[in-house]
Order: sequence, then C-alpha cells, then structure tokens
Amino acid sequence: MTRLLTQLLAVFFCGAFSLTVLAQLSLTDEERSYLYSKKKITMCIDPAWMPLEKIEKGKHIGMTADYMAILQKKIGVPIELVPTISWTQSIEYAKARKCDIFSLAMPTEERLTYMDFTRPYLTIPLVLATKMDKFFVVDISKLEGKKLGIVKGYAFGEILRDKYPSLIIVDVDSLYDGLEKVNRRELYGFIGTLITIGYESQRNFVGEIKIAGKFDEQWQLGVVIRNDKPLLKTIFDKAIADISEKQKQDILNQWLAIRYEQVVNYRDLWPWLILSAVFILYRFYVLRKYNEQLKCLSITDNLTQIYNRLKLDAELEQQANLYDRYKQPFSVMIIDIDLFKQVNDRYGHQSGDVVLVEFTQAIKKHIRKTDIFGRWGGEEFMLIIPNTDIHKAMIQAEKLRLLIAKHNFKIVGHLTASFGVAQFDEENNTIKQLISKADKALYQAKDQGRNRVVRL
Repeated sequence: MTRLLTQLLAVFFCGAFSLTVLAQLSLTDEERSYLYSKKKITMCIDPAWMPLEKIEKGKHIGMTADYMAILQKKIGVPIELVPTISWTQSIEYAKARKCDIFSLAMPTEERLTYMDFTRPYLTIPLVLATKMDKFFVVDISKLEGKKLGIVKGYAFGEILRDKYPSLIIVDVDSLYDGLEKVNRRELYGFIGTLITIGYESQRNFVGEIKIAGKFDEQWQLGVVIRNDKPLLKTIFDKAIADISEKQKQDILNQWLAIRYEQVVNYRDLWPWLILSAVFILYRFYVLRKYNEQLKCLSITDNLTQIYNRLKLDAELEQQANLYDRYKQPFSVMIIDIDLFKQVNDRYGHQSGDVVLVEFTQAIKKHIRKTDIFGRWGGEEFMLIIPNTDIHKAMIQAEKLRLLIAKHNFKIVGHLTASFGVAQFDEENNTIKQLISKADKALYQAKDQGRNRVVRL
C-alpha cells in the first residue's frame, strides 16, 4: 500500500515520471525518493569523439546521445548537457563537481578517487592507426622507440603507459589532431577505438590512414557518476541493464553507416565535372571497401579470426527472434579449454595464443556452415547451433569433445575441453536464462572432473 501511494504521488507531483518507468526499473523506495527530488541530471561529455559523441551547435550528438535518450526515458529525469571545449576541461569539471555524470568513460585508479562507474554499455576494440605504408603490427610491444599518440586525459593513456613502459606515448589534443600528426609523420601511430578512428578516417583521411594493429585491451565504457551520489549509480546501472541488445545493435548500425554530402557547382566547366565524378566514384569505392573491412573488424576476434562477443550477442538475439516468430529451436554450447592457465604458466602466453588458434581451427573444421562459432572470452568459446534441439546438440558436443581429446597440439601435445549445453525453449525463453543455464552446466562439467559434456 505504501509503495502504491508513493508511486501515485510521484505521478501527480512530477510529470516526468510514469508508473511504467518505475515498475520497469524495479527501483527501491530510496531510489524513487531520490529521483523525485532531482530536478535534472547534469552531464559532461567528450566534445569531439565522433561517432561516439560530440557537441555540435550546443547539442549532444552521436551514439551516446542515442543511449542517453533511452536512459533519460527509463529514469524519468531530464539529463542536461554541460558544454565544454575539450575532454581535459570535461575532466576538470568532473573534479569540480560541475557534472553529475559523464555519458561515457572507463575507470582508472586516478578517476576512482572522484568517480564511480556503472556497468559498461559499450565494448569497443582498441586499435592502432598508421600511414598506409606501414606494416600490420602483430605485437604492439615491439614498437619500442616509436611515437604513438593518444588523446590527453584518456584512460588508456594511463593504462598503456603502465603496461608498455618501452613505448613512447604522446598526448594529443583530439582524435583529429592525433590522426593529422600521423598523416604528417610526426607520430608513427595513433591509439584509439575502432569505431572512432574508422569514422574519422572515412571523412578526412581516406587512402592515407589505415588500422594497422589491435590491442588485447578493449574500451569498456559505461556511465560515470560523481562518487558522492551512490544512489544515482545504482539507478543508472539498472537503467543500462534494461537496454535491449536490439537497441544496442540499432544504434551501432545507424552510426556505422557511411554518410555522403555532395555539392555540385553548375558553373564549373564540364571537364571539371567529369573529373569530380571520377573522384566521387573512386571515393565511394574506397569508402565502401574500407567500411566492409571496418565492420569485419568490429565483429571478429583479433587472435582467432572467429566471431567476437559482440557478434555472438547479436546472433543470440537473432535466434531468439526466430524462435519467438517460428518456434524454431536452437541450442548453445559454452566450451572451455581445461587447465588452460597451466599452458600459459608453463609455455608462456604467446604459446597459449598459438593453442587458442589451433583449437579454433580444429573446431571450425567439424561444424556446419550454419553453426555460429565465436570466442566468448579468454579460453571460453561459444557455439550457437540453429534449428537444433538439446538431444542433437549433446551428440554434436560429444563429437567435438572426443575430437579435442584426440587432437595432438603442436606445442603442448594433448588437451581436453569441457562443454556446457542448453536449449532455448519455453522454460529458458530469454538470452540471459539460456546463457546462465549453459554456464552452470559448464561448471558442473568442470566439477565432475573436466573433459565431459553436461546439460541442464
């Protein structure tokens, strides 16, 4: 009764709220009370980090603007932009408590002294951009003595300086500034996200800048909350968890699309028009080819060259939609290489990487073309098996288990793997429930002695 009365009063006195929003997020009474008293939430952003975000004519645009619109609707309190001219100034504003939140950032030890971080809602590969004539970089640590740029104040500047002390990491003012310095050969390369470098390269550096390497690290970005507002953090965590995979994919698809602006001057002579047409056609060809490469990189695991977690999440959502519409069954198996840490400890991480690649190739040769295989994380892999019930999935998992157990790996000899199998059905009718069930089955396989297949 008390909770219902609280909600009714909220609707009466605070028009920005709705019972739907309140129920959807399952807020506590304390969280609701906090939001009722909150007139607005002030937000700082990175003013020049497209397509993620930007301040243009005083407005917040980009992928995070789309996310913030969703979160604002879920929370029910206006999110108001605090304009800044640089990321450095945004950080200064955060320290001075001029912003309640940042739209997008990742934690570092220094930032944790004045900020709290929600769960990430974007995970983006960290890559290296160079001139077109540079070779692809397999091992970033081998770039000792090379000048690599990164935007001043970015989290990975602090992280990479600690991890790769031999690298010369140089602060630059912005993404464009960094790529321009690479283009002028003042820097060997620039470190940034796959999405932002690809976006900027397509618009200003076509045929001049390429992605030449990928770090093991990923940019895991969430909302940042001033650490003296703990309730605001829990509210945003709940709102982010309520964003669907379809909404995430729609935003990604929208901002990966290439946009062209062509202005024709009809007073030009015909030869110049013909030359311009040839240039536009060539530019279109280069951009389309580059965009295909960019999209491939965004869904591919750099080491094993199979699908990554982002692509697997999208495929799971697609299979769930097919089940809802046509009742087409599908199953998943989570595969974990047994005692893989011992491989890294005994033979080294580079040899461990070789094992992961060899393991991937062995599995790929023995699955159907319609099966969806990807790296779930570390030494864990996922196989999505369309139009397959749990019984057929168990048979396939057992065949793969025997295959791995008999395989002679070049460096380490024989290894085994454990399998957790689950089917999407009326009982497990959400992706979260399906993955949880497969994960529990995998842990049972481990507990029962490894090298076995378990279903729940």
